[in-house]
Parts: sequence; C-alpha cells; structure tokens
Amino acid sequence: MPRIVLLTKFKRPWNNGHYMAKALEEMGWQVECIDTPTELPRLAQVLDAGPTPDLALATKADGMTPEMAEGIRKRGCPFVIWFPDPVPPPRHMVEMGRVSDMFFTMSQGRIEDYLKAGIPRVRWLTQAVHPDFFPVSPLTPEEERYYGCDVGFVGNLGTLPQYLPRRQMLDHVVKAGFELKWWGPRPSRKLKDLPFLLSKVCRSYGGRFVYLDSFSKAARGCRVFLSQDSYPDIRLSMSVKIYTAMCCGAFYMCRRVEGIEELFTPDEELVIFDDYDEMVDKIRWYLDRPEERKRIARAGRNRVLKEHTYHKRFASMFDILRADGILPS
Repeated sequence: MPRIVLLTKFKRPWNNGHYMAKALEEMGWQVECIDTPTELPRLAQVLDAGPTPDLALATKADGMTPEMAEGIRKRGCPFVIWFPDPVPPPRHMVEMGRVSDMFFTMSQGRIEDYLKAGIPRVRWLTQAVHPDFFPVSPLTPEEERYYGCDVGFVGNLGTLPQYLPRRQMLDHVVKAGFELKWWGPRPSRKLKDLPFLLSKVCRSYGGRFVYLDSFSKAARGCRVFLSQDSYPDIRLSMSVKIYTAMCCGAFYMCRRVEGIEELFTPDEELVIFDDYDEMVDKIRWYLDRPEERKRIARAGRNRVLKEHTYHKRFASMFDILRADGILPS
C-alpha cells in the first residue's frame, strides 16, 4: 500500500485536509495526517515510522521551512505542494516551491509568476470536492424558511481588497430589490466598518458560518447561488466554492473567470455574467423560470460529480508526477 504524508489543516471540520485524506484512503493510500503548523514537531517521527513514504504533500505549508522540505527529500520522499490560493505569489510559498519536486497551483494564470520566481516545476491543478461531506436531502419546511431567499452568497465580506468587490456585487443585489441572505464569518465590529455594518447588505447576514451539511442546505435553499471569485481576471483561478456549491445542487451564477468555459458550459451547467447590470438582469430572468434553474443545477451537479471530485484530481496529480519521474510508473 503506497504511503503519503499529508501536511495541511485538520483542526476544523471544514478543512480541506479531511476531504483529501478520505479520497486518498479510498484510492488505496495509507495516509499520515499532520496538521500544520501545530503537529510539525512529530514530522520526523512519522517519516521514520515504517517504510519511507512514497510522497509528502503540503498545501500552504504553514510553519514549514525549506530546510524541512529538504529533510523530507533527503529521506527519499518526494515533496510536493498544492497551493489552494489565487493570490500573487507569497514569499513563503515561493521559498517552499523552490525546494519542492513539483508545485501545483489552483490558478493557471499564476504559473508564469511562479516560474519567474524561480520555482522549477509548476503545473495547474484546479480544486475539487468530496461529495460524501455534503449531503443532499430535501429541506424541511423550517429549513426552507431559514435558508430560503432569492439570492444566496457564502463567503468572507471582510475589509481585504479582494473582498470589497463582493460587497459591491451584493449591494447591487439588494438595490435591485432581491431578497438576499449571505453566510460566512461574522462581520467585524470595528469602528472603521461602521458604514458596512449599517448597510442593507450587512443586515442580510444569515447569522452564521455554514459548512458541510449547513453549507449544502444554504446552497439549495436559495434560488440563485451567487459567487464572485477574488481574482476573476486571472485565468482559471476558481475557488473550491464552485465545485462545492454545484455538488450540493445549487443553481450557480458567478462573475466570469477567464477560461471558465473550458470547465463548464455556460447556460447549461451554470450561469455567468460580466458586469452587475447583466447579473441583475439574469437573476430576474431565472427567478421567473424555476424549471430552467432546476435543469441547469442538475446538469452542473452531474458535471462536478463526473469530473471534479478529489478522486479525479488526485488521479490527475499522480499521472503528472509519474510522467515527470517523481512517482514510479
């Protein structure tokens, strides 16, 4: 049985590490889970327990140093990164990428940036979902009242620059007269956030952070699940939310991400818009056509289940690593 050390987040039930570990186990791997950075002190012990691992896979490599990565490789274990963030190349990830055997980025449009920063091998690998964590069952009447709305949004509306366009988008939603509910981290109570706290968008807060079953219910409770990725102009840089929401059966509408048509068929599996006027028009059009929404949501879910699970994604990763001689053929 091949052995993999998975270096990522495990502390919270919504951390992607849980989905990754389950998929790998189902694919026949023995998985050693190390929460980063809290469990890094036992890394050497894990590496020495039994045969040398066939692979060590990190995501954001929190708390790790290039020396740690080199130590893993000196033991004969390839060290690979799958960075799940579309931000411009952070210094820490560049340093870790330079000593990795392969650096996967979920943002195809950032590949050239990482190569220029000195990372020798960079490949694109978009994110994925494990359907078992997101049950799809009929909502009760109480759940329909709680989660039900014209437009639903799940995400952070904090003050970081990449989040501010989301506020603008949702402001257009409420000004157009649609019923909005958004779910995510509780809004900051700092004085500088007072204008947002008094806004109609903020008052549309659903009251909680949703994940797993509650995320699934929120995705299916709204008639339109609205999304805007942080860097839509960066080619193929969709967050994991697209796969998760569509897996849950949401009718998914999002701002166009460059290249998204290569993964999904617009107006057949999801709906995209280029500006907020178009967004409002499309929301209004689809709210009047429930059967069309159901058809698109069903087709989108089928596409995700067929092509965008962690099983599929790891199969692609291992094919790449074998082709490059990092894993044995």
